[in-house]
Amino acid sequence: MKKSSLTITAVIAVVALLLSGFSILKDRQVPANQDGTITLRMAQTSSETGAIGQSMELFAQRIYEETNGRYKVETYHNGQLGAEIDTIEGCQMGTIDIAVVNQSTLGNFISEFQALDIPYLITSTEQADAVFLGDIGQQFLDRLSGVQLYGYGIWESGFRNLSNSVRPVNSVNDVSGLRIRTMENQIHIAFWREIGADATPMSWSDAYPALQQGALDGQENPSTVILTNNVAQVNNQLAVTEHAYSTVFLIMSPTTWANLGEEYQEIFTRVMAECSVSERELSRQMDAEAIGKLEEQGMTATYPNKQEFIDKAANLYLQWEETYGDLITQIRALGTAE
Repeated sequence: MKKSSLTITAVIAVVALLLSGFSILKDRQVPANQDGTITLRMAQTSSETGAIGQSMELFAQRIYEETNGRYKVETYHNGQLGAEIDTIEGCQMGTIDIAVVNQSTLGNFISEFQALDIPYLITSTEQADAVFLGDIGQQFLDRLSGVQLYGYGIWESGFRNLSNSVRPVNSVNDVSGLRIRTMENQIHIAFWREIGADATPMSWSDAYPALQQGALDGQENPSTVILTNNVAQVNNQLAVTEHAYSTVFLIMSPTTWANLGEEYQEIFTRVMAECSVSERELSRQMDAEAIGKLEEQGMTATYPNKQEFIDKAANLYLQWEETYGDLITQIRALGTAE
């Protein structure tokens, strides 16, 4: 009995030690490597060749340099660490340090985020900068603390356009019946269904195979995303609708942020502010070139009248104004004040 008791005691001690070690590693309270470098994981679901992917690499490089090698950011692209909802939950649990997620996906966690996807609410890059680099953007970043996330920054994805493999879209009537992949966001879904499309919400990792197999006719994304994710291989029609301006929010595990400490928090904040500007510059440069490159890859670009889309969704606008009236007014005011 005495031998058994000692064995049990020893096992309990070992388990306690292991659990303590796991807790320390999870909270990043000691260096992950013997040389003193702490490694953070940063994930997105899109390509590393887009403006966001390239800017993630630049961010990782800058953090390593500015912290003198104390922090190393490992970047994961193309959904290597899961779909966007998976990476959000990873940040909440502390298994992922930084995630880059579309504003639409965050609407599943905080309903007010869905208002940012209202079609034609933002109509210029100047207005977009006033919104997302100003007080409104900061308010949305601050709201993320309510769902166990640290709002770290906002980057640009761009104005969204429609592609399909069935027919050219020259008017809103040409959208009728098209099976369109949308993001898992109620504003997106309602908009496309209102104008006659068969809107199907799903993650991008599931959408591309569905486009390849013909289960879907098309999708909607910024031109640079369409280009860097090889959509021209599955869709030959591009309608430049610019129906919504899309951003990605950079979110961080609150535990990771807290464990940085004041000195490194200041460095991380400064690097993010600088990258938020340079990412937008790169995004706009790439967007200006994207449509021509897509045409070179065999896509035909059309330019339907945007007002037709707005008129078709008039009933939805009444509903959206009832729900998000104050925010819509604030965002529209920044557009008229350009």
